[in-house]
Amino acid sequence: MARRHSAALDRPLARGLAAGVFVACLALLAWLERERLFRSEAVVDADDPVQLCIAERAAGIDAMLAEGVIEAPQAELFKARAAAMCQDIVGDGGGGPALPPLPAQ
Repeated sequence: MARRHSAALDRPLARGLAAGVFVACLALLAWLERERLFRSEAVVDADDPVQLCIAERAAGIDAMLAEGVIEAPQAELFKARAAAMCQDIVGDGGGGPALPPLPAQ
């Protein structure tokens, strides 16, 4: 009988190691994307006007999504824009420095 030579990568130990690396990579991806995969409902602070503004806008956007007026990708875009708008209007939105006073006449 001829001896059968198998490559090192065809052995059970190498296949098990490859499966372990695959599972570890999946676990790492799940950990990195945990916020997107496992969203939790954010609690709105009653004293924060920016969060209240964002919650109000998000409720309107969710209503439009439920009615079928907009699609899911549009809703995410609208929510991101609403957050920026609320931060700019209500909070320290970084809208630039205040304008200097007008000269007295």
